[in-house]
Amino acid sequence: MIHSQLPAIQFQGVTRTFADGDRAVTALEDVTFHVPRESVFGVVGESGAGKSTLLRHMNGLDHPTRGTVLFDGVNLATLTKRELNQTRRRIGVVFQSFNLVANLTVRQNITLPLKLQRESNHRRVDELAEFVGLSDRMAHFPAQLSGGEKQRVAIARALVTSPTLLLCDEPTSALDTHTTGEILGLLRDTRDEFGTSIVLVTHELDAVKAICDTAAVFEAGRLREILPVSAAAAARGDSYLEHVRAELTA
Repeated sequence: MIHSQLPAIQFQGVTRTFADGDRAVTALEDVTFHVPRESVFGVVGESGAGKSTLLRHMNGLDHPTRGTVLFDGVNLATLTKRELNQTRRRIGVVFQSFNLVANLTVRQNITLPLKLQRESNHRRVDELAEFVGLSDRMAHFPAQLSGGEKQRVAIARALVTSPTLLLCDEPTSALDTHTTGEILGLLRDTRDEFGTSIVLVTHELDAVKAICDTAAVFEAGRLREILPVSAAAAARGDSYLEHVRAELTA
């Protein structure tokens, strides 16, 4: 059961360490924040900031060394494998590299998550194809599509199970400026049309400014600040955090 007053996802004092030979490497350190329901929440940081580890915790592929990750109020680390698989049906993922199956048509790629769950919903597939603007491309294969069209297929595929949370991992990094704008607009429409909570992980500050309500700034596994996007201007500085703060709040 989903409780609408709960955050879409919540991190409580999350630390994740990995063994590297004789030493421990900390990927996330004492991270606490929440993603408001039906918001577009940005996550920005330089390479090694912990963004990938953060995403793996959000969809239950990894669990904290210390702390808690709650999805719709449920601690993901306490779920059985079967319960976790069922929960993941409500978490969609969009990747930078599209991750389409080359020998499947657009229709078959969109349908794939339903097929894996032994479900069928032709109406839902058709509705999403229309939503992403690919109704006339359903019989085409990925090799016949542009980069923007491939990402549209990936978004439709991620939405076909009606997830409450959509995780977007650098979804526009491989696209040109015009196509990036179209995909960001589609993500914004996804939130508005379906009430989907969206986490946008990106190094592109323009993408964050375009659609995010708030953005979390990570450095070396630490959450440095959560910024309201397009808020009052802040002083510029030389650090990464100050650069992001100035860019996003100007």
